[in-house]
Amino acid sequence: MRSILCRMFAVAVFAAAPAVTYATAPVPVVPAKNANPMDAARKALDEVGDINYQGKSLNDIIGDLKDKSKVEVIIDPMVYQFGLDPNQPNVTIALKNVKLKDGLRQVLAPFNLKCGLTKDGLYISTEEGLTTKQLRQRVSVDCDGTAFATAVKQLAADCGANVVIDPRLKEKANAAVTLKLEDVPLETAIRLLAEVADLGAVRMSNVLFVTTAERAEKLRPSSDGPTQPAPGSPVFPFPIGGFDRAIPLPGIIGPPGIGAPMGIPGVALPDVPQKPEQAPAKPPVQAPPAPPK
Repeated sequence: MRSILCRMFAVAVFAAAPAVTYATAPVPVVPAKNANPMDAARKALDEVGDINYQGKSLNDIIGDLKDKSKVEVIIDPMVYQFGLDPNQPNVTIALKNVKLKDGLRQVLAPFNLKCGLTKDGLYISTEEGLTTKQLRQRVSVDCDGTAFATAVKQLAADCGANVVIDPRLKEKANAAVTLKLEDVPLETAIRLLAEVADLGAVRMSNVLFVTTAERAEKLRPSSDGPTQPAPGSPVFPFPIGGFDRAIPLPGIIGPPGIGAPMGIPGVALPDVPQKPEQAPAKPPVQAPPAPPK
């Protein structure tokens, strides 16, 4: 009887064992929310490492950068008009322990190009083109009693633009603003928010500086004016059937790798019918003057 009871006790212990193991198993970790794309891009571009390219093309380096950072990289199509051929193997550089963004800036320097973050990714252009791209990104604003500094800092962070609030403003920077805008350039949104907060904004190169209205007025003569929108796609008139028809050119002007400023990738121009030449009209025949009597 005693042995039977021992066997029954052992079976009971083993039967209870799985319940103990399950209770002490680690609790699954709840996945973290997706990081802000702009913050993730900044972190990736701040990664430190070695950069070593020997006789590589700009396209090769940009492709490698995209693979390493997982950040979208866009080249301003307008730079092709200046004869840039990104497929030519003309980049040789060796750097140790540098941030990815600093290495790319050194790669771009011989081409007189700059790079900076936008909502669409890392944008490569001339200094003026980059500034225009960053400050003219389309944004929407819906502030109802929001602190001015909070609204402006959030807009700047979401767009990767350089917006600096004068530290001397102190509490005035936290003035409550109420403003609603839909699909406007970032620069326009900042200037209007500053106006509502009784402040002023001036552009100094690629920085939008917000200060008092009086200081902004003093800085204005030495500041840069507001950025201007990029010109639209060019159109060329073709006389077809006696009427002038404008044909817009979609996409990039100048195919990558050729650098021809007027190259039109994938666009077949229509045959323009030629009108038969007409002979010039003959002058009317005038009768000879009557002889004098």
